[in-house]
Amino acid sequence: MRSPERSETDFRPGSSSPLEFKESPMLDRRDVLRVGALSVFGGAGALASRLTQASAADNEQHEPRRRGAAKSCIFMLLQGGPSHIDLWDPKPDAPAEVRGEFKPIDTAVGGMRLGEPMQACAKVAGDLVLVRSMTHGFNNHIAGTYITLTGSTDQPNQDREADAKDFPGPGAVLNYLEPPQAGLPTSISLPTWLSIPGPSNRMPGQYGGFLGGLYDPLLISGEPQKPDFRPPAMSLPESMSPERVGSRYELLKNLDALRRDMDAAPVRSRGLFSRTAYELLTDPRVREALDLTRESDKTRDRYGRTKMGQSLLLARRLVEIGVRFVGYNEFNQAWDHHSNIANTLKHRVPPMEQAFAALVEDLRDRGLLDTTLVVNTGEFGRTPVINKDRGRDHWPDAYTTVLAGGGTRGGTIFGASDAKGAYVKDSPVSPADFLATVWHLLGIDPHTEMHDRQNRPVRLSPGKVVEGILA
Repeated sequence: MRSPERSETDFRPGSSSPLEFKESPMLDRRDVLRVGALSVFGGAGALASRLTQASAADNEQHEPRRRGAAKSCIFMLLQGGPSHIDLWDPKPDAPAEVRGEFKPIDTAVGGMRLGEPMQACAKVAGDLVLVRSMTHGFNNHIAGTYITLTGSTDQPNQDREADAKDFPGPGAVLNYLEPPQAGLPTSISLPTWLSIPGPSNRMPGQYGGFLGGLYDPLLISGEPQKPDFRPPAMSLPESMSPERVGSRYELLKNLDALRRDMDAAPVRSRGLFSRTAYELLTDPRVREALDLTRESDKTRDRYGRTKMGQSLLLARRLVEIGVRFVGYNEFNQAWDHHSNIANTLKHRVPPMEQAFAALVEDLRDRGLLDTTLVVNTGEFGRTPVINKDRGRDHWPDAYTTVLAGGGTRGGTIFGASDAKGAYVKDSPVSPADFLATVWHLLGIDPHTEMHDRQNRPVRLSPGKVVEGILA
């Protein structure tokens, strides 16, 4: 199924502030009451409410059992669907219309070959796990993204907007399971929400879904590659000293006192929200982590002075201070190459693989790779046969997801596609299996039960942990 061509312009619905609090499709009337008082903080303080959990009472119901050793996860979603054959799973013996223009290259791991554009990744292959047997049945961008982020097959294979009935994304799940500690957010997304203007301005799978919009990750948006990138959490405006923020915090406490007869649970939530907003705005760790001028030019150049490069550098700085989950969202079908794929990949791949390889190397050099899980995936792969426009179309039947660190077995190829990269030949892995493995590596039992806003139990993942990729 081929989607209409769409612009790859950087689209960010709503405010262009680097810290954004957006109307959520998952916010019901009670949720709005919970966050309404926070507007006295302005944009950054209101957004910080997204970092917090519904109430102490809720937290008692969903304590997960610890499993793996990964403390953090950096989750790269290359929205649009990168070509597995051209990047991660080359087929040099296939016919020309399948193997394409690129030749395979050797890597630091014997027997692990990558596509010709993947020069930097070849050098860090010893840290990578290639799951070459990913598969699902959804060839639509929105549906493919949703199953990739949630593992849920309960959806139509068509364009749609995010909905309050959706399964929550991984960042929202962690916001629900693990309240932020000492002012640090649990989950952050950057540098934009996933969207396809028109068909899905707010793509499902990245928000709080049936948990409620209060569990949406914090969004840090903007252009981190630009010299003037300064998120408001990095420094308070001149008119908003820490003392003044403190006085507004006191005002919030008074507002809460006036509403205590409305609903006890939301009041507890507002108290936690406002406390976290206050801590976020005044905590020097967050402001310093977002200040890329503190990095050397050498390090910034190592990642690449691109939006992806500097976003992944931000991600490393955030997990370094203890943020549990950072989602990097490639925006607006950046990898959707229905035509002229070879020439497009020659420009698209180098900044991605430079940044990804630099992230893996940097985490290793800092002693953080063993405790930081890095994921690099699309929502599906692309057709084995090149089409008449010299491109490849959507293909979910077989594709590759890449992991590094966090308790995975580096230098591993798991599973296999067939000789043309069309179908899984060995050890199929569904998105639900993949996410169950991510939860396991993060120390969370995939069988953990969550509760929706009607307090109905829902299992975190129906998938099975992929034991073959664990260290």
